[in-house]
Amino acid sequence: MTEASPIFLIGAARSGTKFLRDVLASGSGTAAVPYDVNYVWRYGAEGAESDILDPAMLTDKRKRFIRNSLQTLSKARPEDILIEKTVASTLRVPFIEAVFPGARYIHLIRDGREVAESAMRQWHAPPNWSALSRKVRELPIQNLGYVAWYGWNLVQGLLSGRKGGKVWGPRFPGIDTMAKEGPLSRVCAQQWLESYSRASADLCGIANAETRVFTTRYEDLIRDETALSTLLNRLDLPDKDTILANFRKKLRPNEPQMWRKLPQADLAILDQVLTPALKELGYLE
Repeated sequence: MTEASPIFLIGAARSGTKFLRDVLASGSGTAAVPYDVNYVWRYGAEGAESDILDPAMLTDKRKRFIRNSLQTLSKARPEDILIEKTVASTLRVPFIEAVFPGARYIHLIRDGREVAESAMRQWHAPPNWSALSRKVRELPIQNLGYVAWYGWNLVQGLLSGRKGGKVWGPRFPGIDTMAKEGPLSRVCAQQWLESYSRASADLCGIANAETRVFTTRYEDLIRDETALSTLLNRLDLPDKDTILANFRKKLRPNEPQMWRKLPQADLAILDQVLTPALKELGYLE
């Protein structure tokens, strides 16, 4: 049987990628990696300063490790469609493409102001120790270098007064300096901008993008079933009825425009950093 083409969810942190991954994987014939696995993608590049990874540095060994790890973590059968999302992958689409030629991509876009506000809360949140312990139990010994970075990042964050790490989410170039200098609203706004702009440009550049890249908005996704139904048809996923039924069960309304509750100084920064991209996307119309 021919191995099904995998699907990678590409979206900024706090854009709803976890929700969409779990919904898509709720039907038969699909298998999802149950959590973000940045350590898998960064195998052999643990010391890289950002999550942008150069495809030219890939070796056959690294490719095999990534493929085998995702297959194992997802418990996918050969006939299953692998679904994976790691938010840092917004910064490295060409790298994914080099490991999985012919893969399909869902680009999930959400209003950058909503994302930045949610990310600001996440930066100050304590680690999810239960989820971390599960990851550690399943972590290959080859990824111990990433564990060392994560531990040091957490210690630095705690020493600086945060409950979590010094840096949270996708590591774009210059994030360490920006996080040190602050304010956090600028870091989170730039994090969304880097994730959205790099992913958009890179996804447009892959071969046959018109048949392999599927873009949807979080706001459309949670409004009703229309956006999800369209996506399922375009992806030709099996067991659509089950997926839609689970979507109805999982869907919870969000409090809209939480970003408006931010202090005026932070709102001014969001406006300064995000306005061009938000206009391009039509969020300011």
